[in-house]
Amino acid sequence: MTTLFIANNRTAQMVGDLDELTPEHRRTAGVTAQRMIWYAAEGDVLVVPHVPSEEFLAYVTGLTGRSRADIAVMAPPPGRLGTDVLTPDRWEDAPFVEQIRRYVEKGEITSVYPIYFDSSVVRLTQEFGLDTSTPGFPYIHQGGGQLLNSKATFRALAAGIGSPVPEGTVAYDRGAAEEFLWSLLSADRHAIVKKDFHVAGYGNAILSRTADITPIGAPEVTVVESREALAAHLDRQWGWYSNDDTRPVVVEDYTPDSIPVYAEFRITAEETSLFGHGEMLMGPIFNGLVIPAKSADHPGFPRFLEEAHRLCETVRAMGYRGPISVDGIVTPDGPILLNEFNGRVGGSTHINYLAEQLVGDDFLEERVLIQRHAWQVPSFTEAVRELAERGLAFDPATRTGVVITSDDSRFGGTVEYCLIATDMAAAERTEEVLSALFA
Repeated sequence: MTTLFIANNRTAQMVGDLDELTPEHRRTAGVTAQRMIWYAAEGDVLVVPHVPSEEFLAYVTGLTGRSRADIAVMAPPPGRLGTDVLTPDRWEDAPFVEQIRRYVEKGEITSVYPIYFDSSVVRLTQEFGLDTSTPGFPYIHQGGGQLLNSKATFRALAAGIGSPVPEGTVAYDRGAAEEFLWSLLSADRHAIVKKDFHVAGYGNAILSRTADITPIGAPEVTVVESREALAAHLDRQWGWYSNDDTRPVVVEDYTPDSIPVYAEFRITAEETSLFGHGEMLMGPIFNGLVIPAKSADHPGFPRFLEEAHRLCETVRAMGYRGPISVDGIVTPDGPILLNEFNGRVGGSTHINYLAEQLVGDDFLEERVLIQRHAWQVPSFTEAVRELAERGLAFDPATRTGVVITSDDSRFGGTVEYCLIATDMAAAERTEEVLSALFA
């Protein structure tokens, strides 16, 4: 089986209005779409917002042992938002679509694997005749992808099967949201408001009566000292929270100093299997990973994995097939609570693929991995050379070292990296060296 991988890292159905994304956010999305090259094998076709440098592609396939010449990497012409996002208009280019169709007609593609099955990808899957051979397509075709990326749907399913979730509510109107928010704030508790669809914490806002808490999972803390101030805040922000009253809004109790964790699973027709788990590094929004989760020795972590698995089994029964990540928070003095799921390729999926190939199936037991999003470097070439000269580059013999996972050095002056070490102490020592390399 060969696969058409589609790196549509941001879509309107993932984040709402694409026009709200800043140019920097869109560029980051376009660069991190490169991560999908880690999935590709000989015969596969990868569609990206813009094609990475051949140097980077050769670097990746050199590590994975795949033949670069036998993997097609292509991008459609620019769209209304340029080359960073695979907007629907980019799929309207007939010559580009015909190029993909030729691979399909030659029998070289049998299934479609996007980051997110938005309406454009659903339509193309049908047009190419790949709907019957793409796992889980009947569910996706009927809008199932939207359900499994909805924070409101998450709360309904998790609460319905009795999983531990933060105290909260799904508000369908401004009044209900205000009442619940004030019930928290008036008791000197804190609240987090979540847009139904968004990614990486950008659609969240933390509200508090004091400014002395550190935001985790949202860009900042908004101080709301009174009921009148809360009403004024909602007057300004309710349209944004609710996508102009077209989507519900999730409102939850916010526990400061909690640790965000996740467990990623693969769902097939036969089973739900754990793919990886880790902690999300927030600064204050998502900016990296530690794998496996340092909280794995928490007495509640086995139950977190069990509850996440149980939730995924519910999703499997609904007909979903593919990767899914279940997020949670390790509260300072209490249980680990489930607080979100995403039925799509996530920010950890490429690391799990990479680790399976470079370390082996037991990477969770044998290695510590740290993923960082923005390492300032002079160029990709210099970064690779410096890592090699200092003995920091990934070594297949020891299965340790630094791997560059995506490359934005030409435009943003940064690369992403994944550091693979035998233990956390060794990982932290390497991070110290990396932080000083191009300072």
